[in-house]
Formats: sequence, structure tokens, C-alpha cells
Amino acid sequence: MRIILTLNFDHLIEQALRAEGIEPTVVASAADIEGMAPLHTLDCCVIHLHGDYLNPTTMLNTVTELTAYHPSTSRLLRKILEDYGLIVAGWSSKYDPALRDAIAMHYPNRFSLTWFEPASPSEEATILRTLKRGVHIAQDADLGFGSLADGVAALAIRRSRHPLTIPIAIETAKRELSGRTVAIGLHDRLRQELDALHRLPEFHLTDHNNGGDYEAMLARIEEATRLPAALLATLAYWGDSDTDSWWIDELPRFATPVDGSGLVKLLSLRVVSGSILFYAAGIAFYAAGIAAVARGRFDLLGRMFALRRPHHHNGDLEAFASSVDAEAGYEGAQNARTRLFDVVSPLLADGLSLGLEPLDDAWQLFEVLRLTWATHHSSQFDELQAEYAEKDKSFETANSAFDEAQRRTGADTSAAQTARAAAWQDRDRVLGRICRLASVGRPHILTADHRGDDRYQSVTAIRLAHDLSAERTVHPIIASGLLEDVDSALLAVRAVSTKLGMIGYELSWERVRGAAGIVPMQMWIDSGRTPQERTRRTVTTH
Repeated sequence: MRIILTLNFDHLIEQALRAEGIEPTVVASAADIEGMAPLHTLDCCVIHLHGDYLNPTTMLNTVTELTAYHPSTSRLLRKILEDYGLIVAGWSSKYDPALRDAIAMHYPNRFSLTWFEPASPSEEATILRTLKRGVHIAQDADLGFGSLADGVAALAIRRSRHPLTIPIAIETAKRELSGRTVAIGLHDRLRQELDALHRLPEFHLTDHNNGGDYEAMLARIEEATRLPAALLATLAYWGDSDTDSWWIDELPRFATPVDGSGLVKLLSLRVVSGSILFYAAGIAFYAAGIAAVARGRFDLLGRMFALRRPHHHNGDLEAFASSVDAEAGYEGAQNARTRLFDVVSPLLADGLSLGLEPLDDAWQLFEVLRLTWATHHSSQFDELQAEYAEKDKSFETANSAFDEAQRRTGADTSAAQTARAAAWQDRDRVLGRICRLASVGRPHILTADHRGDDRYQSVTAIRLAHDLSAERTVHPIIASGLLEDVDSALLAVRAVSTKLGMIGYELSWERVRGAAGIVPMQMWIDSGRTPQERTRRTVTTH
């Protein structure tokens, strides 16, 4: 803080500053004001509004004396209030009508007003704070300014941008994509942001074993990726095949770990950016819902899923849909399973005006389709699909035989029932092998025991399978060529839903294992929370 307004007569503030190696400019009278340099040129300035004890004639103490300031003091105070944000601490405002009036008249709404006060504020303070839309923080000055200093330090570590930068960039991109102007500026801005991201020091560590504080490095990478991710989301949502070419080939570059020796989690830092960009673009596309279908943009999703990057162990190329997930690059990080969602979701909520429920729906559909695509494109899928079809045919035959035995009066159905159960198990064993084709991990997906039979499933996958069964070849996922065949798509979706359900089932029973309690009927896979717990956490932390 470069300017400190104090109502105290003593010089304790100046002493504290000097103890920290800061020599302040001290203003304690109208005469001092007349000779002072412009405020913006001063490194630190302490202004005694009510004078100081070294010059008793400048001291203002009675109610009468505090009703108005010297004209020079009033002009300086107005300049400060108009040009600088205000943090108030240790001021009741009850006995200072001149200062109250100055703040009420000259402090602009474009600045926030923060008021540290551990006790109940006075009536005068409450009226003034309400008028200026200020924020009351029930902390004393020591704790309040300490927290503020920690926050500023954290922003410095993250190298945070101004909070208005991303919304402005998104709105500018929307205007250019609307066709009213040529989008050359958007192309150049995106190119500049991606180039700057490539040059990020954390991607070019000379010693991967001594890269500094891992969490701080992650925070800087996330911060640096936010703006390009927001631009990619905007382009994926409102762009076309021409604008897709501006960014789609960048995804594999960021999703490739750095070559060299050292800690795996440091070598994989660049993958964090790749995951953020991949999910931002993919979720933005699917957030369009029916509009995206009507515009026929499923081809974009297919291109994204089919992008290939070198495998981090053997160097073989692998598809994005199989290799990039929500935890990619976050090895050993805090909240690794939910961190990508926590980073990307605010970008999409603000930039695309999505609420929590539509965002969850879009995210889950994207994840289910990613896993479905990866399962369907596995080298073993066709062989397992043929085996599953054979086992399914045997099950249908055994099921028909059991139904026929039931219709015969007095017939013994035990043999037919045993044969049906065996055929069902044979078919399910093949389904289990298909479940293992895609690396599922712990994505942001809600699972539910929707039938009450402990067979948990993905809510989104069930809905998708229902739509595929009803619409068949006219379903946009099939019509677009994202998945080529209805029956194989349905089998892959079912396998993904079953695998997700297994994870949800385990998470649900972990809640009561070894203790009495009710098994949750619904579980988020990434956080291991129920929908009710997640709602309470969202309300508490945001």
C-alpha cells in the first residue's frame, strides 16, 4: 500500500515502515501538502489527516474541528479517494463527519471498499459501507492485512492476470466470430497466447529434479493456460471448420510430456496445459447441446478424439481419447481428481453462460463419449464384440427356453433356469473384458443405483444408450460418423456405463464399510461425494 491515511497523532506507522527499510513521505499539515510531490511519484506516503503531536496547531480532535478540513487537505483527500481503492481498518467513523462526507461524495463505485472490523460496526459505518457497496470483514487489522498480504503473494506466485482480462477476451472473440468484423485479431491473439504458453519457464526446466515448489508451479501453469483455454472454448462453441484449424493441432503438442530425466510429475507438467485445453474445447463444444448437433459439429469432436500423441513410456502414438483424462499431469497434486474440473468449469460457466447443471451435463456427456470412443476404437473391440454377439445369442436362446418351460404346466424349470444363468454369466464375462479396454480413471461423472439392485450405472450413459436405441442411425453421434455403427456404439456405451458403475458401487460401499450407515444411491466418481454433499461444498466454498 503506497498511501496510508491515519487519524492518529503518533508516528508508530512511520516507525514500523522504517523498521522494514521503507522511508515514507510524511504529510501532517496543509503546508506539507502544498510542497509535496505528485502522489503517483511517491513510493510510500503517510498522511496524518488530523495532524500530529509534533505540531499541536495542526491537531484536529473535537467534533467542531472535525466537521471540515483545510481546503488543501480536502483537495488531496478527494484526489486520493477518486484515484485509489480504499481499505478501512480501526475506524468507527462515528466522530468524523468530514471524512465520512468525503468518502460518500468522492469514492467511486468502480473501486471496491473493504472494511476490517472485528466487532459490530457502528451505525454510521454501516450506513457509509452500504452506500459504497463495501464488504465488511470481521477481522482485526493484524489478521486482515496478514491475509491480504498472503493473497497478494499467492497471486504473485501464480502470475495472475487482471480478473477482467479473460471476460474481455471472450467478448471480443464473440464479436469477431459473429461476422461483423474479420476475425484476424482473434487469430493473432490466440497465436500469441499459445506461443507465450509454449515459452512458459515451467516447460523448460534445466533440472527436472529441482524445479521448485511443485504446487506453485502447477498454479502458474493453470493461470497461464486459463486465457488460451477460454479462447479455445469460445472458438469450439461459436467457431467453424476454418477456425478449428487455428488450434486443433496445438493440443498434441501440449499433451506430450517433456523429454529428459527427472521426476515424472515434473516432466509431465506440460500435460496439465494439454488437459485443460482439451477439456475446455471439448466441453464447450458439447455444452452447445442441440445447437451443436444442428450445426453438425460432431466431426470436430471426432477430430479431437483421434488426435495422437507419443506414449510417455514407449513413444508409440496413442489417441487423445484414450490417453488424456481429468487427472493427466496432476500426479501428487492437491485435489488431483477434481482439480481439472475446478480450473475449467469457471471458464465455461463465465464464458459460455452455463449454470452448474448444464455444465455438469455437458461435462459428463463429453466424458462418456470420450470413453465410448476409446473403447470402440480399441484393437480388441471388434473381436470381443463378435464374441459378445455370440454369447448374447446363446443367452437369448436360453432365455426363450426358460420362458417356454415356464409356460408348460407342471414342467421342471430348474435346468432351463440354470442354463439361462450360465449363459448370462458367459455374456457378462465378455462384457467385463470390454470394460477393461478403456482406461476410465475417476472422471467427473455421476453414478446411481437407479434400479435398487446394486448395479450402479452412469446416469448420462444410460440416457445416451436410450437415445441411441430409439433414434438408431439418425442419432447425431452415428449420423456424424463419430461412431460408425449403432450396435457397436450401444455395446461400447454399455461397457463404459458398467465400468463407471463398478467404481461408483465401490465408492458407495466404502462409506459404510466397517461402520453403520446408509449406502448412498448416487455418487460422483471424481470427488467420492454424494450430490447433496457436493452441493453443500459448492455453496460453502464459492
